[in-house]
This record gives sequence, structure tokens and C-alpha cells, in this order.
Amino acid sequence: MVFPVDTVDRERMFWDTKSGRFDRLRALIGRAIGEFNRNEEIVELCDPAGKRVLMYGCGQAHGAEGFLQAGATFVTGFDISAAEIEQAWSFARERGIAERVDFKVADAHATGLPDDAFDLIIGTAILHHLDIDAALAELRRLLAPGGRAVFLEPLAENPLLKVGRSLTPNARTPDEHPLTVEDWELCSRHFTKFWHREAELTSIPLMPLSFVLPASLQRSLAGRVRDWDERILARRPDLGRYARTTTLVLE
Repeated sequence: MVFPVDTVDRERMFWDTKSGRFDRLRALIGRAIGEFNRNEEIVELCDPAGKRVLMYGCGQAHGAEGFLQAGATFVTGFDISAAEIEQAWSFARERGIAERVDFKVADAHATGLPDDAFDLIIGTAILHHLDIDAALAELRRLLAPGGRAVFLEPLAENPLLKVGRSLTPNARTPDEHPLTVEDWELCSRHFTKFWHREAELTSIPLMPLSFVLPASLQRSLAGRVRDWDERILARRPDLGRYARTTTLVLE
């Protein structure tokens, strides 16, 4: 299999040298999403107790401590950026968990980690930076029999999000590509036990309200929007492609 070397090099350079402007734009986007953000729901699908955990594209790996506290036997992480991995080790030493983790610089398409080595693999907003076909093949090699991989990724097809992305090119890497229906189909070809669920559909046009509403009203509105989304997507799952995020469960 041929890996996209130029893309990998561009991603590595971007994360090793990311600018303050990028961080400010991401913070602004995070503020717009505000209380509508449902990313934390990924933990409902990830029980690390008694498991060997791999953080796939770990960044600074602050989540490693939580996995260990929840019972993971060991946590491994890798990232394309040496700068991010250096920060991950600094955090692990600061928190006193360095003997229970291992972090390395690696290409997600060919990590160099052993076959069948992990019971739980977790990634957040990583696959859309990769050649997904190659990454899925690597995931299947790494995942132990009976294991589970869970990924939270952005989706491509909502028109409002497309406009937002076009207006903020400096808030993302040059080669990233939010997921499409075709990527779900690709997942199903690599993993026979594959399913996905979507979140944050009707919240997208409401995101500007996050800049003006007080936190209490944001939370109240977000709760209602979550109910709306779940009812709509239960009746019309085909509309999930227009949500902000998709959670992929690969077994």
C-alpha cells in the first residue's frame, strides 16, 4: 500500500509549527459551538476498564489520565507531531503517570505498533486528516479480537458549515477532509461490525446565539436542541449526513 507521504509531511509541519492565529480561530469556533457541543458523549461508547488503550492521534494526550483513572491497564498514544508528543510526556510526568503510558511520534497510516495490540482505540477529529482507507487498514491490524475502535469526526455536507470552513481556512490544515457518506461505506468494508451515530444537526444555524446568550440560556436551549435532533434523526436518519459530527464505532 502506498501512503500519502506529501500529505503526512504537510500535516507534521503544520502541527509542529502551528500559529497563535490557528489557536485563536479554533477558540472562536469552540465558542460558537458552545453548549451545543456533544463531543463528550463519545465516552459513553468507550469503557477502558481492564483494557489496553491506544489514543490514535493523541496530541498532548491529556485524556490519558482519565483512561487510567477509569481502569485502563496501560495507555499508548502516538501523534505525527514531535512537539505534541513532547508536551504529552511533560503532562504525563507532571501528573505522575509516566510509568503507565507510552507516547511516540508515528504516522497514523503505518504506526509500527504490534498486531492485535489494543482492546480499545480512540480518536477525536483525526481520521479526516488521513487517507481513510489506509488508516482503516491499520486500525484493523492494531485492534485485538473482540476490541472496539471509536472515533468522533466532523461531517462535510452541511451547507452552513461549508460556508464557515471557506471563511476560516487558517483554522484547519490544508489537506483535511470532513467525512462523507462514502467514508461510512468505506468503514463498513473494513469492519463488518460498524455503526455510526450523528449529533448537532439543528444546532448549526443556532450557533451565533452562543455569542449573545448567557450560559444558563445556552444550556437550556442546547437541551431542547438535543431532543429535537434525536427525534428528527430517529425518523429521518438520512439527514444525519448534514449534522456537525459523526461517531464511528468499529469492531
